[in-house]
Amino acid sequence: MGLLSQTQNAYYDSSNSANYGDYQFTTLENIINAFMFVYVGENKIISKISRTDVQFHAMRAVQELSYDVLKSFKSQELEVPNTLSMILPQDYVNYVKLVRIGTDGIERPLYPASKTSDPFAITQNTDGTYDFGQQKRVVTVTFSSITDNVSVLNGKFLTLGYKTAQGTQGLVHFRFESSADLLNEYTNPTGQGPVFGIDTDVSMTETTAATQLMEYINDFGHHTVTQSGGLLTITYNDDSVNTTTVTNTENTYQSNGSVSSSNFDLDVINAGTAAGDNIVEQVPSDTSQNFENQTPVNYQLYDINYTTDVEISPQGRRYGLDPQYAQMNGSFFIDQLRGLIKFGSALAGQTITLHYVSDGLGTDSEMVVHKFCEEACYKWIAYGILSTRSNIPPFIVQRFKKEKFAETRKAKIRLSNIKIEEFTQILKGIGKQIK
Repeated sequence: MGLLSQTQNAYYDSSNSANYGDYQFTTLENIINAFMFVYVGENKIISKISRTDVQFHAMRAVQELSYDVLKSFKSQELEVPNTLSMILPQDYVNYVKLVRIGTDGIERPLYPASKTSDPFAITQNTDGTYDFGQQKRVVTVTFSSITDNVSVLNGKFLTLGYKTAQGTQGLVHFRFESSADLLNEYTNPTGQGPVFGIDTDVSMTETTAATQLMEYINDFGHHTVTQSGGLLTITYNDDSVNTTTVTNTENTYQSNGSVSSSNFDLDVINAGTAAGDNIVEQVPSDTSQNFENQTPVNYQLYDINYTTDVEISPQGRRYGLDPQYAQMNGSFFIDQLRGLIKFGSALAGQTITLHYVSDGLGTDSEMVVHKFCEEACYKWIAYGILSTRSNIPPFIVQRFKKEKFAETRKAKIRLSNIKIEEFTQILKGIGKQIK
């Protein structure tokens, strides 16, 4: 009947380190199995129920208990980058606390900046009207009669426009060539821009040629390409800086620089010159930028550098100081829309730890319940099932509702982990006189 299935030698072995301390938990699978055996059957409150229903209510119980009762042991530590932002964890539901780690290893709590945000900033023209940008330029490239005739591709190249890192109009070229020595030796119509060479071979078909070209264009990173056999649809990711240059130069070409008229053709589907459909977002917003650029106040020197006659009276009393901002640990706010945590400039390069809660259902290994909370989980499942059935007397439902509440409260008290010796030691400080 014992629950331990390992010897002490096996448990304490270093190869078992992933399972240290797991006796304090029981799996959700065990809870569902036990509930089916104990709570379901003839002459019991629940005479018949599918395992799927029990599993649903068990998972809902774990979710609800994770938010308020079960201890959170999830955390992530990182150094705040120059972007002053942190991506929310994949299984994030809410934060418990954010702390800055000092050189002594002590956690110092950060406080939320409740009076700021990162709104959707509308890009405006000089006259105040909204900027809708441009529609994305879309072109197609078609391969034909390539199979068993791949030599017709030798030396031909495709020229596309793109927006450079400096914000200027750039051109890029993708050339097919069977000889590696000739990949960068050809006349292009602009004499500028990077060149990507694509090897050809005798087994190449319309589809394989299109696939290779698509991979090179996607790797370049300024266009999005989709394929249908020997047809590529190329969408520009950025607005064209100089539409005239792109229109006059973008095309498929022979090796001598003349426009290709067969086997390898380009057609413009959308020139990208019309106004777009959606408002362009200004990134970053002025609100977020001002928050990140704010010079932190050194409250240790507050009386010397920042006070005014209004804030300090002749008797030394200070007025107008908001206690939530009277700290030097740093501040943050959570951008729920973009899934980011934004930090103030004082935290750049600092080590930050995020303690957070999840719903306990992220992975199979997470679906465990502390044994202090096991009975509460049974009551949650029972109440969930009985409250959704039509033939259960109301007093039975109310009884299990009260039992669920009582067991949840009991589990919360137990998991609070209050020790009388520690509590007494803290209380001893109440009678200490401050001189």
